[in-house]
Amino acid sequence: RQHPLLLCPLDDHHLDKYILVQSFGILWSRTMVDLMHSKPEEEIHDEDSEGEDDADQDEYSRGAPKLPPGITKTVLREAPVDLWELGRPSTGDAATIHFVAKLLDGSVVQNSRDKDEPFTFTIDQTPREVIVGMDMAVLTMRKTEIAEFKIASRFAYDVLGCPPLVPADAMMVFEIELINWETQEDLFKDGLAVKTLVKKGDGKTQPLRGQEVRLSLKCLDRKGQVLIEHEDLLHIVGDPVFGALSRLIVTALLTMSEGERSTIALGRYFAPTSEDRRYAKGSVDVHLKQVFDCCDCSPAQDRSLMKKTLQRGTGAIPHAEGSQVRVRVENATDGEATLYGFVGAKTLDFVVGNGDVCDALDLGVRSMKVNERASLTCSPPLPACLELELGLFKIEAPKAVLTVQLLSCTDSPDVMKLPDDEFSSFVKGRKDIAGSLFKRDRFTLAGEAYKNSFDIVAARFGSGGGGSSSSSGHHKAVEEARAAEGEEASAAVDKPLQKELETLATTCKLNRAACLLKCNQYSEARVMCQEVLAKDPGNAKALYRRATAAHGLSDYEGARQDLNRLLQENPGNVEARRLLGEVKEAQKQYRQDARAAASRMLETELRPREDSDEGAAAAEGAGGERPSTWMMVLAWTACLPVDACSNLWRLIQQRSAERRP
Repeated sequence: RQHPLLLCPLDDHHLDKYILVQSFGILWSRTMVDLMHSKPEEEIHDEDSEGEDDADQDEYSRGAPKLPPGITKTVLREAPVDLWELGRPSTGDAATIHFVAKLLDGSVVQNSRDKDEPFTFTIDQTPREVIVGMDMAVLTMRKTEIAEFKIASRFAYDVLGCPPLVPADAMMVFEIELINWETQEDLFKDGLAVKTLVKKGDGKTQPLRGQEVRLSLKCLDRKGQVLIEHEDLLHIVGDPVFGALSRLIVTALLTMSEGERSTIALGRYFAPTSEDRRYAKGSVDVHLKQVFDCCDCSPAQDRSLMKKTLQRGTGAIPHAEGSQVRVRVENATDGEATLYGFVGAKTLDFVVGNGDVCDALDLGVRSMKVNERASLTCSPPLPACLELELGLFKIEAPKAVLTVQLLSCTDSPDVMKLPDDEFSSFVKGRKDIAGSLFKRDRFTLAGEAYKNSFDIVAARFGSGGGGSSSSSGHHKAVEEARAAEGEEASAAVDKPLQKELETLATTCKLNRAACLLKCNQYSEARVMCQEVLAKDPGNAKALYRRATAAHGLSDYEGARQDLNRLLQENPGNVEARRLLGEVKEAQKQYRQDARAAASRMLETELRPREDSDEGAAAAEGAGGERPSTWMMVLAWTACLPVDACSNLWRLIQQRSAERRP
């Protein structure tokens, strides 16, 4: 009866009816809030919304939520411009206001200033703390703004009114001053953990689960004693390192942005176990200081080279091969101690993709911006982090962490805008550099250089070898230049160059496949060979390298088919015959291992059918209940190549038929 929603006492006669009306009002108000945040296709007017003045329209144009028909607003005092960046309160925020509630005849129902203290309520709280129209009105206001709202009875006290002060079906007039608000969020929607914003973050950089962050954390109990305190803690979002607070911290971090500081009020029943009761009615202060951007810089995307941004830079990324960069290496550690032999901070100048520095620096700098500081983590560090200029001749640690900063970068010219002869020279030059890297056993960098070569050829002439949208623009520019010089342009002029470069791109794909085989990346190598064989089915190198990849993937049948096809065309190929012998021997050994494994799973040796009953009886007498043959063997065969599964399946059918009821 004394609930602040009512503004005045209510007698027993109207109490039950009022509860019913307000219960329906919860659903109605939520519909109205959704309407406020939606943009209607056309304006809706009725007798309650007539007479809106220019001040209303100006306020709406500044991004205020749209009020529904039945509530009109008149701004009496606008908020200063310097406070506009604070925005407006949102649903769930705790708003602090002064208000004067009146009827249309001017009689005052309630005035918060009579109590010499402002009124605080939670916007759109369930159960509701104020009338529906008051919730909607505050959502449109800025800090320190004063506005008058005329609220129709359906958003106020409806047909019941609030006797004796508010008659039935009465329109209300509220003069509201928005003093302040606290951004709040119920993290678990149960009232046991309510987050209040203390300091806004940048609003852009939000952490993800598994991402590394730097934060400060302080947990107090109900008496103000410190339970947990961390300053500048490096934390992986999602790691359960905070005990009973782990779920709370993870949920809070996922709702925060970089630089944000918030306080979380814990409810009385926050911790269900007796050991964690100390957290009940306590508070947690969380300051998310930094969110580290991490990316996998390894070509295989196997997390062998991870970059973590320590300080964001400016400019564009990535930097193409051929760019001239200057990098300062600040430190080289194993994660804690400095690596043995490190000569100290040093500045290095090199060309991206030429192999002038170690793989870690060459690959890591491609995803960095100018002035960006980052840590490059190599695991394992060999050979990617061996750099003579830094004194790193030998690394025995399980990982190496290089702290680097990109000081400057001069990007290479746009290859797509080069004339035909310069473009051809550039592609051939990159291919020669890749070949030099391959001879120096720099297979990772060589593979990336080959990939860059055939990628730019495809971009120039289209993936299918013909004209594409990217290449047509280039040809148009060339034709215009030649027309200006008085020469006749023709698409046929570029055909010999196109054919030459497409042949060069095929060679680069085969060489990249060789690099991938050296790095034991058999799946990617097979894809490269298949792309070549799609255009040239009889290419000997593609067949041999695809067979090598299949051998590495234990696809012995596929390897044999490629090698037999190759030997039919070239019976004297010594390497193909040698590899075919290795494949046959490996396939034979694999089949023996598969039969032995199947025998162990079926709990019997591969013996004739007439001995199976005796073997089964002996097994049952020795080991009790027999495990499910179907479940065991089917789970195991999921890990087998296709050629082994067919033979084993026939064995399964034979043994199962003997034991089936």
